[in-house]
Amino acid sequence: MGIFSRMKDIAIADVNRVLDRIEDPISMARHYIRQFEEQIDRARGALATQLAAEQQYDLLVAQTGQLVDKRARQAELAVDRGQDDIAALALQEKLHHGKLLQTYLEQRDVIRNQTANLRREIERLQELHRELNNKLSFLMARANAAAAIRETVKAVPYGDADKISREFGRIEQKVMRWEAGAEAHLSTGRPSVNLAEWSERDEIQSELEKLKAARQA
Repeated sequence: MGIFSRMKDIAIADVNRVLDRIEDPISMARHYIRQFEEQIDRARGALATQLAAEQQYDLLVAQTGQLVDKRARQAELAVDRGQDDIAALALQEKLHHGKLLQTYLEQRDVIRNQTANLRREIERLQELHRELNNKLSFLMARANAAAAIRETVKAVPYGDADKISREFGRIEQKVMRWEAGAEAHLSTGRPSVNLAEWSERDEIQSELEKLKAARQA
């Protein structure tokens, strides 16, 4: 159908390849989706027109069929009454409307086939619309990630990042030297206990034990 020619071209196209060629792929993807939505809306409008036409032919078929039956009964009644002229006229109208009825039936079949094709085309477009929406969400996630990476690189270029990393390494080494120096000062600054003090302590402990033993005797 003519109204779907552009949609078929878009459906066949490699959307990713097209988007890579343009400056703002997300905006273009949204533009394509809006085109799909517009085509789907037009297709739904065409479907409404088709359904109205189908209903009109249903009415024509019903009315013409009733008229054919009516003229047939009139012809039979006229024959029973011996009114051949009236019977012939009724049969003439019956044949005429019978041909019209056949034409209406054939035309209604054509319209019904068109309606069925239109329904299938709308379903196909809706499915493709869902697929493109999913692809758009995926592309937006990729674009956001790429934008975040670009902003990060702008804020801290790779060369600066390496430099900062080296500076932090030197800072760490300096802090480690400070820690080592503080540990060394702490070790050398502790008061030492000389041998005389240890000997005096042993002597006092010995006397204390002797005193306890004497008190217990």
